[in-house]
Amino acid sequence: MLQPGQRLTLSHRSGIALTFSGREHHRLAIAAFTADGRAIPFQQGQAGNWALDDVASLGTEADIVAYITNDTLGGFVSGAYPLTGTIGSETYRFPDAQQQLAAIILGQVYTRAKELRLKISNEGFTFGIGAYLRARRFTGLSVPYRISARSDRSEGYNPGHDNANEPWPPTTKPSPDGPAEQVLATGSGAVVGHRLVITNAHVIDGGRDFQIGRTRERLTVLAVDTLHDLALLEGPVSGEPLPIRIGAPVWLGESVLASGYPLMDVLGADLKVTTGNVSGLTGGQGDISRFQFTAPIGSGSSGGAIVDDAGNLVGITCASLAHSNMRERGSLSENVNFAVRASLAHEMIAAAGKPLPASLLHPAGNRRDIVNRLRDSVVSIIVLG
Repeated sequence: MLQPGQRLTLSHRSGIALTFSGREHHRLAIAAFTADGRAIPFQQGQAGNWALDDVASLGTEADIVAYITNDTLGGFVSGAYPLTGTIGSETYRFPDAQQQLAAIILGQVYTRAKELRLKISNEGFTFGIGAYLRARRFTGLSVPYRISARSDRSEGYNPGHDNANEPWPPTTKPSPDGPAEQVLATGSGAVVGHRLVITNAHVIDGGRDFQIGRTRERLTVLAVDTLHDLALLEGPVSGEPLPIRIGAPVWLGESVLASGYPLMDVLGADLKVTTGNVSGLTGGQGDISRFQFTAPIGSGSSGGAIVDDAGNLVGITCASLAHSNMRERGSLSENVNFAVRASLAHEMIAAAGKPLPASLLHPAGNRRDIVNRLRDSVVSIIVLG
């Protein structure tokens, strides 16, 4: 069996044939996406067979990606495994998918010493090909074989709920216009005032209706700041508002806790809290509206709260470098994550004309007490469309 990271030499005169033999093989397609923004479809054969005859058409750099063609209906590429491939005259077993992913990068084609190579991968995106396109910053690209694109949320927010005993996915509800609404995604949110929840703009993008995961109570959108990737929602939340730390900026090396609802279909629908520190005072390319932190996060964490050792809100989780283009550069990164500074949430509340939250901060306290507060003050958000 091939291993992730293993490299194979490709001949410009040979093709690539891939075969999925799992039960979900009929729901997916395979295409290559080149560094210059082209989509090259593999040709579909019978019963999960896909082939690319002209390897040279990939150029010097490309990703070979398998993805669910109609991701509005849910489903995962991992349900189509096992995967075998014939490259040249050799047949290989590809590594099995370890997570439920709706788009998986099977391999990365690159050039080294004038030789075309394939680096084996099985990394991917829970929210499908749309999440992949955003991570690669491809815009306006037509995806081969795609039936209907759902509104994806940056490396993923899995449909989920807060009662692990209820069926999965969450129950949809009738729309006033007729048909039942579909669950598009979920994210996380932090309670920042009376009936107020802050989250990321990309979490709610494309949704028609929004619910609190725990109670299914409806949230309405008050304000959206796409520049800083923030959205302010209003609804019947019961948690204590997290004090927003404004007067004391985060400092390099400061300990923080990240809280949210990542990978709920895998990890469960209860709150997850991880620890780390502030590892950088700016975001990508020196963006001063964000800071970098090391507390581990996952798909579904976006919009969650980053708090200090006393439980005061210092940031809103928004992104991870794991979903950037670092892998093409041959670089490795671990726990390089970004948060929007919480002071921007305070400004959004003021701009929306809502009463500003109390400025009284929590004093340093017991971590168990801090986490217990977070259980009610950080919520999951279900996005319906």
